[in-house]
Amino acid sequence: MTPIVENFAQRKKLKPLNDLDSNDLNYLYSKSEILQLEPRTLITSEHEWLIYLLEGDVSLLSGGFVTETFSHLEQRALLPLFNESLDEDSAVLTSHGIILQVDRALFEGLYSQAQAATVEIEVVNLNQSENDLFQDLLKAFMQKKLDLPALPEAALKVRQAINNPDVGSSEIIQIVQSDPVLSARLVRVANSPLYGTWREIKTVRDAVRRLGLETTKNLSFSLSVKKLFSAQTTLIKNYIQNIYNESTSIAAIAFVITQTQAEDLDPEQALLSGLIQNLGLIPILKYIDMHPSMMQSTELLGKSIENLQLPVSTMIFHEWNFDPEFIEIVEQSHNWTRNTGEAIDYCDVIIAARLLFMQQKGELPVDDLQKLAVIQKLRLTEFDDDGHYFMDKATEQIEEVNKLLRTV
Repeated sequence: MTPIVENFAQRKKLKPLNDLDSNDLNYLYSKSEILQLEPRTLITSEHEWLIYLLEGDVSLLSGGFVTETFSHLEQRALLPLFNESLDEDSAVLTSHGIILQVDRALFEGLYSQAQAATVEIEVVNLNQSENDLFQDLLKAFMQKKLDLPALPEAALKVRQAINNPDVGSSEIIQIVQSDPVLSARLVRVANSPLYGTWREIKTVRDAVRRLGLETTKNLSFSLSVKKLFSAQTTLIKNYIQNIYNESTSIAAIAFVITQTQAEDLDPEQALLSGLIQNLGLIPILKYIDMHPSMMQSTELLGKSIENLQLPVSTMIFHEWNFDPEFIEIVEQSHNWTRNTGEAIDYCDVIIAARLLFMQQKGELPVDDLQKLAVIQKLRLTEFDDDGHYFMDKATEQIEEVNKLLRTV
């Protein structure tokens, strides 16, 4: 008897399928295929299918070499066997197994419809000009014509490799060395006062060893983000540069907050969170850049961005398959009164960093910082024994991080 999807406990946890509602998910599964396979069966990557391991053990291959091995009981099995951003081109079962083949085009269509339905609710207050722009963007996105930023190849490979427990520092070093700009910047960071250097670092190998693999992973992405912020026309170029400068400032503050006020969190993760919170704006701005007649003034551009940022950013980050915590940061980064009642998380740090950045500019959006939960949890307005509060003590560190991020 051919098994059916309902018989498998993980059917509601498969990513990104679980972004669909139950009706769409059931329909998708009704159009999918389940195959029972013998040991040593070779499975090849095919663009039209999202393939999942429902039962058994499998080894992923790249150019004939095993890159990863896992079973259906592990978290890795909740993701497709193959991803366009990874190098694996085939897989082989090492036991009897069952795989699920999902029609990729059908999933993307259902997902786009769901996103469009959500977006239509969120943008009802747009004026006619903003609505025309948004509808153009939405149409371009659904037709895959929106020019998504290409995530930095070397940085992506570093993140993927470090998430693989079988990969060591030598492989990471080779990946970093494939990008001369990233290599130079990573060495420069390793020599900065932020990492307590006691002797000069001259090679990528020494930089990775000094920083550690997890720090290298997050920094590689953070140091590669700047190349995504580019445009052609003067208006959009200036706007994107301002967004990048704002992002680096907030990221630098978030880094230092985490170092000094939230020691259970990773400073490099906070840095990355601060940098990528505005990445979803880039497709919007580049689309406008290619159609400059749609925007006639900086004032109108700013108002449109304010209204369009959240729905488009959410779509883009889902498309990139970013972790849910990153998407939450995009969605919540302006929620000044956020109060989860739980331990400090990266979203709290980014909100607090944004508020302190706005305070420096004289644009504080609230009457009293001290009453906000994120500020209280991070103790950012408490004075130390010497009568200094966080921003008094952190200025030099923040400037150092900012300088590292903005150096070409």
